[in-house]
Amino acid sequence: MLSSNFYLVQTENGDVIRDAKSMLAISVHHLNKDPFQPNPSELQFYSRYPGDLLAFETVNIKDYLRPMVASALLWYAQYIGYPEMNISTEDPRPSLKVG
Repeated sequence: MLSSNFYLVQTENGDVIRDAKSMLAISVHHLNKDPFQPNPSELQFYSRYPGDLLAFETVNIKDYLRPMVASALLWYAQYIGYPEMNISTEDPRPSLKVG
């Protein structure tokens, strides 16, 4: 059973997955709607959701919180009713080729 400490906060900049005890925060980006530039000091994960591409990015991640990220993303997939969601570290957006 997944932790029930996770919850979703809606902000001006989009949704954020939070953990009540550790204060882990993961922002959710809808790549089909909003531009997203990954922060190299954070962890990023990606997923295809019917009709959308999602990016998940940690917010001020601490090393001891890294193991909780997978549980938070699994919780989110169940929360939105898409438990079979595939989550990857590979960005699904087509990259621009130079040259």
